[in-house]
Amino acid sequence: MKDPEYDAYKRGAFLEKTNRFAKDKASDVPGPGTYDPDGATSQSKAPTMNSTGMGAKSFNDRYAVLQRKLEDLERVHTEGKKTHHLELERVKLELARAQRSAAESAERADKLKKAHDALDGRVQELKRAGASDQSELRELRVKLRTAEAERAQLASKQSDAGEARKALAAAESRRKDELRERDRKIAELERALAAEKKKREGAEARVAEVRGKIDGEKQEARATVSGIQAQLQGALADAQEARTALEGLQTQAVDREEELLEKLEQHRVALSRVAEEYARLASTTVSKSAHVRVQDEAVALRLRIFRLERKLANSDGQVTELVNLVRHTMEENAFLKGRLREAESDVAQYAQLLKDTRQEQVLRSDLKIEKELERYMLEVDKEFAASRKEKVQAILTDIQMWATLHRLRGDAMVLHSSVLLKGLDDADAQSQRYSSLLSDAQTKHAACTKHLEETKQAQADALTRLAETDAALQTARAAEAAVKAQLEANRVHSLEVVAKSQQQVQQEREANRRLANTLQQSRVAQQALQSDIDQLSEELLEAQQYQDAYNNLVEEVDALVARNALAEEEAARLSKFNAEIVGHNNPAQRIVYVDKIRRELHETKQKLLTMTRDRDAVLADNGDLQHELQLYKSVAVPPDLKPRTNVTRVGRAPSQTHSASVNGHQTASTARSAASARRLEPLPETHFRNGDMTLDEII
Repeated sequence: MKDPEYDAYKRGAFLEKTNRFAKDKASDVPGPGTYDPDGATSQSKAPTMNSTGMGAKSFNDRYAVLQRKLEDLERVHTEGKKTHHLELERVKLELARAQRSAAESAERADKLKKAHDALDGRVQELKRAGASDQSELRELRVKLRTAEAERAQLASKQSDAGEARKALAAAESRRKDELRERDRKIAELERALAAEKKKREGAEARVAEVRGKIDGEKQEARATVSGIQAQLQGALADAQEARTALEGLQTQAVDREEELLEKLEQHRVALSRVAEEYARLASTTVSKSAHVRVQDEAVALRLRIFRLERKLANSDGQVTELVNLVRHTMEENAFLKGRLREAESDVAQYAQLLKDTRQEQVLRSDLKIEKELERYMLEVDKEFAASRKEKVQAILTDIQMWATLHRLRGDAMVLHSSVLLKGLDDADAQSQRYSSLLSDAQTKHAACTKHLEETKQAQADALTRLAETDAALQTARAAEAAVKAQLEANRVHSLEVVAKSQQQVQQEREANRRLANTLQQSRVAQQALQSDIDQLSEELLEAQQYQDAYNNLVEEVDALVARNALAEEEAARLSKFNAEIVGHNNPAQRIVYVDKIRRELHETKQKLLTMTRDRDAVLADNGDLQHELQLYKSVAVPPDLKPRTNVTRVGRAPSQTHSASVNGHQTASTARSAASARRLEPLPETHFRNGDMTLDEII
């Protein structure tokens, strides 16, 4: 009987009925923790591992990319946290600065309010000062009217004095110049009084104009102050709103910071949990070399399983063939048994026939033929039994051998199948476990990524809100700066208005003071004029006794003039005579030259005398002017020791003080008498010397 493996390839019909391959293929994706940055092991594998190696490489690349992305996300999160802290600190600093600026603006507003109150008080004071100045102006007007009445009386008295002077024209010739000068001064004083009246009227008009301007400026200042107060109230309201908004923003920022800190803590807890899970996953997984080794073993086992499945399929086919062969053998045995039964029936029939034949031939055959026939039949039976037994023995032996072979093969297949199935179950369980862990890790990573995206979005929202807060803060600062600038401009305008008002009030006071000084000086001048008029009246009464003396002096002067004319004639005659006498020696040039010199000397002396008189008159005028200036200036300090100042102090002369007037007039009369004495000083006597007579000797 032939070996069944000899022609196993011919039994394809039986092999087509078996399932040679596994229904579920093993996954080529490696488990977590198998990342190997070297990649040397995967490159040293056989070409049969290309697909698995490429899958592992792609997974490792994806894992590395994910890990890098996770590191980038952590770095970005850390940087965002630092930036958020910096922005939060900056916002806190800006908020503190804004609060300080708001406090400063509030303080400035309080100061401006206080300054406004002070300006109101100053305006009230200026009003009271203006009222007092108006009362002083009214008093000065009354005094001016009184002075004008007194001046009219003085003018009438002066007219009477003029009539008296006309009556005493002969006695007043000596004092004509002084009276003319006094008249000129009085005219100047009248003109000054008229100018002062005009100035007073102009000052009153200016005062009225200034008062109107001041009232208008007061109204404008009040309107401006009310506008400033309204703007200040609006600025304070805006500052309060800005402060409220800043407080709200600060509260929102604090809440947002706490929320972000809570989210950050949640992220940190999630990251720590992910790290712990990843560490646990990494600790529970194997290295890549072990994984590759297990994967290689799994692939080898898979290939072996494929081979064993092929062998099992072949064995199943062989078992099927063996069953068919056994069935065929059983059929053949049945057929042989039928043939054997047929042969036994034939043998029985032949035996029966033989018995019949024996019975028939007992009588006709001999004993030898029976023996040979019996021997032949026994041999046939023996050979037939031996052949049948041998055939049965061979069939049984073959059946036993095939059964043993199939049993051994089945046991081996069952053993290998159980081992492989156990390994496959373990590998599947481990793969399922790794897949579940990987899916959990991927789910957690996706959750972390989503949470990180939400955190980024929240951070972007926070940055947007922070930018809006910064913009609102900048707007509030700009508004506050504008309000500050407006307040400063209003304050400067108010100060300018107050300064102008003060300056105008000061000018009015200066004008009033100048008017008062002018009136006082006019009063003093009128008093001095009254005293001069009184003194002139007294002197007119005393002038009667001097009239005769004056007439005598006039006669003596006329005599002297006549004598002077005679002396001049005599001098001319003598000069001519001397020229005639001397001219005998030098009749050409000497006489004319000497006469010319004498005439020039005479004219020079005349001019000198005239200039001396003019000088004395100028000195007298200067003395009068100094006396008049002393009425307007203080004489308590000598002029040499008086300090050089830009402002001249004017001492008020005491009103209704007759003694000062008398003293002043005595001083003036003394100065005038001194001037007269200087005018009447005799010329120095000339010593006698030999020679011609000079003009001095002649006079």
